[in-house]
Amino acid sequence: MKAYIQTDKDGEFYNINAFSAYEGFKHFGFEIEKFSDANEISDNNPEHIIVGGIGSVRKRLKNLNITRPDKEIDYPDELRPFLKRKIWESTVNTLFKDKNARNIFIKPKTETKLFAGKVITNDTDFIGLVDQEKDTEIFCSELIRFKTEWRCFIRYREILDIRKYKGDWGTCLDVKTVEKAIDGFISQPNSYALDFGINENNETVLVEVNDGHSLGTYGLLSSHYARFLSARWSELTRTEDYLNF
Repeated sequence: MKAYIQTDKDGEFYNINAFSAYEGFKHFGFEIEKFSDANEISDNNPEHIIVGGIGSVRKRLKNLNITRPDKEIDYPDELRPFLKRKIWESTVNTLFKDKNARNIFIKPKTETKLFAGKVITNDTDFIGLVDQEKDTEIFCSELIRFKTEWRCFIRYREILDIRKYKGDWGTCLDVKTVEKAIDGFISQPNSYALDFGINENNETVLVEVNDGHSLGTYGLLSSHYARFLSARWSELTRTEDYLNF
């Protein structure tokens, strides 16, 4: 088996995630090949996994004539009870015109990572977002203050690992809430992340859900990271997951 891992133009792994994937797949005996642009890969074997940014992974899937769902996971209907806040859809320009729509959190809906999710408190927060020619679709959320945020790596409906990525070490994540969310997420992919936060009332609240094909490691063991990525890639390409153990 082979793993294509993204590098910069100098041939160095483009970030710590790529290096961790390299260590993980090498551990499992995969042949490693570097790339800087997914269009460089002439191999048409969908079993060969690609590790890189969201754009590279999606480009590779397109080059393999594999269609992935247009809709991102983000806020699955099945997990609405765990959000504990109102989430709705709008557009940047619509929100900008509505002067009552302030003190809310927004993130891109369809163009993932078009801009980082941000809190809108006044008109200046729209600088660089408003585009008269292309009105960006967004998710809007009631503002909630998280004391701590955790990324829960889920693989084949089980917790692979949990990593704190922001906030106070003194808070405690309610793992039973995470397990209930996993049980309730009927349409879940083979690997993904549940981001949970601890709010000011010390409740465990779902922040968002992230697809498993291009996630950062957050300190995940390299072998776990390889197995996590392999689970989602094999599902997207409808191929065998050779690390399903």
